[in-house]
Amino acid sequence: MKTLRKQEVTIQAANEFKVGDQIEVGKYTATCQKITRKGALFLLDQYLDTAYQMNRENTNEGGYEASDLRKELQKEEVLNIFSSIRSIMVPFKNGDLLRIPYAEEFFGDDDDYEPSGKKQWPLMKDRRNRIAIREGDPYEWGWLQNKVKSSSAHFASVAGHGVTRYPSASASCGVRPVFRLG
Repeated sequence: MKTLRKQEVTIQAANEFKVGDQIEVGKYTATCQKITRKGALFLLDQYLDTAYQMNRENTNEGGYEASDLRKELQKEEVLNIFSSIRSIMVPFKNGDLLRIPYAEEFFGDDDDYEPSGKKQWPLMKDRRNRIAIREGDPYEWGWLQNKVKSSSAHFASVAGHGVTRYPSASASCGVRPVFRLG
């Protein structure tokens, strides 16, 4: 695993990244989770400083795509955190530069949440890699994109000890953005 400072990232070609490589993004670090045809997928190693609600209203209607959290992640206030690498960020299919992980990317398949068709990232097979903290909060839950099948108000999340949980959409949880570099 190699760690690159932000000035080195701009000259690093996406096809040179390997799973496990780390980069600096502002005051955060991010680890490469997967290499795709469109670029290298990275996940922040820490939660953003602010905990967010998935939705102000306690509903999962419309899923992550229609969520308040998705809108928050596309605001300049959040995107500015990624200013050092923004020129090489590749948008996802929906045009967003940031997203949150799917439950399957962390845990593999599970019958409790709506499936996305994604596969578990190799590094997430180790539960320790699913655990993250937010500055000043040693035990944090973090949002995942999947709606819970048996609920109209819950989304999947990763609990502070690296297992899946299902908080209500209006709860405030940690956010570990995923982004693609190409």
